[in-house]
Amino acid sequence: MIWLGMGLFFAIHLVPSFPDMRQDLIVRMGAKGYKAAYSLISLTGLILIGSGYSAMDYQELWPTPDWAGQFSLAVMTIVIILWVAAELKGHIRQKIKHPMIIGVLLWAIVHLINNGDRASLYLFGAFGLFAVFSIISATRRGKLPDYAQANTMHDVTAILVGSVISGIMIVWGHEFLFGVAPPF
Repeated sequence: MIWLGMGLFFAIHLVPSFPDMRQDLIVRMGAKGYKAAYSLISLTGLILIGSGYSAMDYQELWPTPDWAGQFSLAVMTIVIILWVAAELKGHIRQKIKHPMIIGVLLWAIVHLINNGDRASLYLFGAFGLFAVFSIISATRRGKLPDYAQANTMHDVTAILVGSVISGIMIVWGHEFLFGVAPPF
């Protein structure tokens, strides 16, 4: 089930890498129809990934290093700030170019360090590889921030909102959503 979910999720996320195909789908389905289908397929993929991941038997491939817990807390705060910054027109997005994708790559690396089992290797390894592909693809297509004037308040907002979300995830959100408390 994890493979079917990743197949759906990554396949739909590959569509923007082919601008002609994406445009053809938008013409045929309309912008709202395309966005609805994209969202539905993505959500279905994520649900299947989660179900498949939780159903896999645990098979340890490497131990978690002692420093990994503290490292992940620091990096995940940066990841969430990058994810928020990706939606705002600030200096962070303008300088980093692909904050959402770089955040996904860092997220995958941190989770691989902390989860040395086979299921985690499949899940986080696949997302990490896909993030690398996405960065290369987006760069080749010239997909960069399209604004000249960055707004410093957007950076402040990204840092504040990202830090609050990170705090919520550390205190109870990660355990509530995924059944595992973050390492302290």
